[in-house]
Amino acid sequence: MIHITIISGSIRQSRNSHRVSLSLNTLLNQGSVTSSSIIDLAAEGVPLLNDLWDKHPEYNEAFQKIVTQLEKSDAFIWVSPEYNGSYTPALKNFIDNFPLRVFKKKPVGVVSVSTGSIGGIRGGIQMQQLALAIQAYAVPQMLLVPQVHLKFSEEGTSLDENFAKQINFFVDEIKWIAEAIKNQNSL
Repeated sequence: MIHITIISGSIRQSRNSHRVSLSLNTLLNQGSVTSSSIIDLAAEGVPLLNDLWDKHPEYNEAFQKIVTQLEKSDAFIWVSPEYNGSYTPALKNFIDNFPLRVFKKKPVGVVSVSTGSIGGIRGGIQMQQLALAIQAYAVPQMLLVPQVHLKFSEEGTSLDENFAKQINFFVDEIKWIAEAIKNQNSL
């Protein structure tokens, strides 16, 4: 079984991107091929990076739990709204707080969310560049979610049948790549 960790990258109170995280989590937990879990940055309260996590004994227990979850993941999906042409500072802070080994040689699918009509492509491209910088494999297929408030309910239920095809294509791509890499690593 492939385990995918979704990192819900917004900490704002009225965030729409978390709707997409919830929807992906439900979709990935259906069937017997994949399982998934969400790391919700709004709930985790990761402190502002001033040094790597292991240099702060006061964070070690909470951070070690996250490190263990990240290490056990076969792939990641990063979900972020586009902020001024990029992804959220909370997502960057989260990734920078942890050692490269938890992401290295694992696929990362990126989801960029917008209330506008374009869907946050600039943020998505920058997330792919970040994945490459930390020696992960950026999945070529991004999921861009324009007008997110019209596509998902607050609980993560899909409201747009036509958009479901794009979600399924994205999920199929990350599952295929994650399985291929996991099989290669087990040789």
